[in-house]
Amino acid sequence: MVDVLIEDLNARGGILGRKIEIIHRLFLPVGPLTAEVACVELTEDEEVFAVLNGFAGPGAEGVNECFTDTYETILVGAKPTLEQLERARASWITTDMNLSRRGQAFVSLLRQTESLESLGKVMIWGADPESEPVMAEVKELLEAEGVSVPVVTSNENTGDETATIAFLEVVLEKARSEGVSTIWFVGEAIYAMEYLFALGDEFNLLLHNGDSLNMWSQEPPPEIENSGLILTNKAFDSREDPSFAHCMDLVEEALEIQVRPPDKLAPEETNYWPGTAGPCQFIALFEAVATAAGPDLTNETFAKAAADIGDFSLPGYKYVSLGSDKFDARDSLILGRWNKDEGQWEAISEEINTSK
Repeated sequence: MVDVLIEDLNARGGILGRKIEIIHRLFLPVGPLTAEVACVELTEDEEVFAVLNGFAGPGAEGVNECFTDTYETILVGAKPTLEQLERARASWITTDMNLSRRGQAFVSLLRQTESLESLGKVMIWGADPESEPVMAEVKELLEAEGVSVPVVTSNENTGDETATIAFLEVVLEKARSEGVSTIWFVGEAIYAMEYLFALGDEFNLLLHNGDSLNMWSQEPPPEIENSGLILTNKAFDSREDPSFAHCMDLVEEALEIQVRPPDKLAPEETNYWPGTAGPCQFIALFEAVATAAGPDLTNETFAKAAADIGDFSLPGYKYVSLGSDKFDARDSLILGRWNKDEGQWEAISEEINTSK
């Protein structure tokens, strides 16, 4: 899929007339071993100018710093933390929001859709202690909007269902005594969610990162049919955006496959959407910034272009921007609600610019 899209970019003239040569490396997404080898091969042996996509998977994400810090190589993709960005010695930009800005964006989305007033008092639950910086920021943002947040806690028993539920039961008693009506989840806290689903509509649920929940349409979690109101922020995959549809058309024609959104697939069909949508976006991001950098394309001109580009466009997102202190491009979010009758997420807002 990447080859198809790079071939199209080169056919359109490449980057200001310069063709792109793409080099692939595979890695196992568990642990750093093969990721580190791939980094060294790309930077030392191939001497690439930039890396697209980056590493993902438990234990592999941290190896992305091998590119941006150790070898001072531009990276377009992955999901850097703020600490990783501070250590980067080369540009590291990405298409999606980091988890910290996701909290800011979700609060903005709820404010712009006039949904904050109906939340009542909010408890923030983190899937693990690593979520605590994001939780603290969400609490501050909600309170600035006039929302009361009397309970903030994280689960130290991640992976242990019995211990998680025991801890949650204690915390819920505190939440009930404080009059909490909405629980904001940060992180993958499926054991706690399932417990709350079974409580029906006692609590509203806000899920921090809805894009991580796309598979619910194929495999809804247990007890969700008993749940109350569940809201999240997410993208709703479709081909309505002409530039996105063009990417899909190119891949379908070249590879003789059908690329359809995950919620439109039958159980036996292969999901080609992520493998097409991701490259479509990160290649477009590299093209936009490298073109803005001008004919003298260096690490320095690329970094200046990313800092100065402001608002621009990417396939699939209506609102996108970069800046001197903003390295994740996406500003678009849609408020989504779980429709338990249909077993699907449904959009209940238009696409919102959450940078406002």
